[in-house]
Amino acid sequence: MQWTEGVRMLGIATRQIPKAKIVVRFARPTMVKTSAALHKPFSMLTKQDSLPPLPVPPLQQTMDKYLSAIKPLVDEEDYEYTKDLVNDFVKPEGDGQVLHNNCCKGQELRRAGSPVVITTSPGLAFPKVPFTDKTDHLKYAARVISSVLKFKNLLDMESFPVDMMGKSPLCMAQYLKLLCSCRIPQPVRDEVVVAPKGTAKHVLIAHKNEFYVLNVFNGSQLLSEGELVAQLEKILNNSEPVGEPVGVLTSANRTVWAKERKRLMRDRQNKANFEAVEKAIFVLCLDKPTPHSTQSPSVMEMPTSSVTARQCLHGDGTAYNSCNRWFDKIIQICVSEDGHAGMCYEHSAAEGPPVAALCNYIIENLKGHYEIEPLEVKHLESPSKLKWNLSSKVKEAIQQSAADLDSMISDIDLRCFVYAGYGKDFVKKQKMSPDAWIQMAFQLTFYRLHNHNPPTYETGSTRKFLLGRTDTIRSASIASSEFVKAMVSPNKTNAEKLDLMRKALAAHTKYTKETVEGQAIDRHLLGLKLAAIESRMNLHELFIDSSYQYALHYKLSTSQVPSNHELFLSFGPATPDGYGVCYNPQKSKFIFGVSTVNSNPETNPGHFAAYLQRSLDEMQLLVTTARL
Repeated sequence: MQWTEGVRMLGIATRQIPKAKIVVRFARPTMVKTSAALHKPFSMLTKQDSLPPLPVPPLQQTMDKYLSAIKPLVDEEDYEYTKDLVNDFVKPEGDGQVLHNNCCKGQELRRAGSPVVITTSPGLAFPKVPFTDKTDHLKYAARVISSVLKFKNLLDMESFPVDMMGKSPLCMAQYLKLLCSCRIPQPVRDEVVVAPKGTAKHVLIAHKNEFYVLNVFNGSQLLSEGELVAQLEKILNNSEPVGEPVGVLTSANRTVWAKERKRLMRDRQNKANFEAVEKAIFVLCLDKPTPHSTQSPSVMEMPTSSVTARQCLHGDGTAYNSCNRWFDKIIQICVSEDGHAGMCYEHSAAEGPPVAALCNYIIENLKGHYEIEPLEVKHLESPSKLKWNLSSKVKEAIQQSAADLDSMISDIDLRCFVYAGYGKDFVKKQKMSPDAWIQMAFQLTFYRLHNHNPPTYETGSTRKFLLGRTDTIRSASIASSEFVKAMVSPNKTNAEKLDLMRKALAAHTKYTKETVEGQAIDRHLLGLKLAAIESRMNLHELFIDSSYQYALHYKLSTSQVPSNHELFLSFGPATPDGYGVCYNPQKSKFIFGVSTVNSNPETNPGHFAAYLQRSLDEMQLLVTTARL
């Protein structure tokens, strides 16, 4: 196994998401070496053959960076102890070099068993739209279906331009796993299956916690939007008895879900249902009205977007829309009767940018959906409801999964904010990186709230390499620590603070560039650890060290997903004492989704937003006044 494939299997990604194996037996073989001449001039796969494999950084380089990363996080005594462990690890013929050589051969990871909902499957909130009646609801839904099908057609024709990072082409493989795909729970490692090109003919519709197969073709022709509205009306008017909410099982612990799925698969009808679910193009969730928020809005909060974000992330509980989901499907688009809409996506197939591209495409095609006229065609077969044969044990598992999901949801506080003081254009005029600027604002905010530097995860793309996914940009650095301490010190001049801020932003920008070039440390460190486990070697003390454990305890778990639209992405915090923060930098404002757990009284999204506003204001004031 090549390092590229092996490290993808190792699966460290945003917020340590447990990854799933991509099953190629069902997927079209996009990674097979082909001549570029076979692709269309602007084919999205034109550059695939020229992409290099993800490199393995030099061992000494990784360990030197590791020491720099933990220095601002731990006290001097712990740092010196860790430094001794590192020196022992990298000595000639030591464990480090042996494991480093094994890493180059590639290893595979047994998946974690934690649920995908909340902490690993992000939600993306679209702008709310006004619906006057249920027909408007269905017209919007029909336009969503039509837009996704057009997007799918562009993918099938490979007519997307290649994503670029500067002059470097990026790997486009993730786009090909967005639709017609599903994560499958397995005893050892989950799989993602992708239906062969041209075989997926239906969309899965979720309504009142049940699932319907809606064929979107009439022969070889796609249904018109008017026909889609008429077919969706049939689902709303279905008067058959409501069954058990089988979809809630997808929110369970992966080991539990794998066991229950295997039990369900023994029945022929259930097995056919699973095939219909897994091969569907995507899931459209027709949701009931959302609950009104009982919380007072925080500073900068967009209360309506906060409600939408909760619907997209988890559905707001089983009394509302959380059972109206199939969390294993890569793409679920949620549309409630009262105009809240957005997407929940399962993270193992793709990172944020390809998913945001689909969201942007949908939003940009919504104009005029009110004008769709229902068009019933009598010879069209009505959507078919999936009916399950459930044993008493499966019913018990459904009840337990519902209770567990409600418990998880009740502990999450998620809110959306907009900072309107300035945006990325102002930062660029200062000849500074907007991403580094925002990350340093996060560091200052956290330090003011908690009086220490947080282990911080920022998603860094490695798509410059074949099948590249992500690595960790470690935003907490020696330079950031010096900057935030200066900002709270009464003894530092503005000129000194500005100098330290510039150094902190420069250090972050440098680490970001190294990350996208495959020179970050976290994939490599994980690979070294798993190589030891796979080789049945004694785990070196480096990986048992409290400093190593703390460095992975991401109190700030962050990700940038840029969009020109008011698109809020959100996910749960990676740790009980931390924050999940996603941000969308726009020209004249910054958009944030912030989450914490209610069971920790020390963290709160509203408090974080208030201090973040102060940080952003002070940083702007600093660059404008320190020059006077």
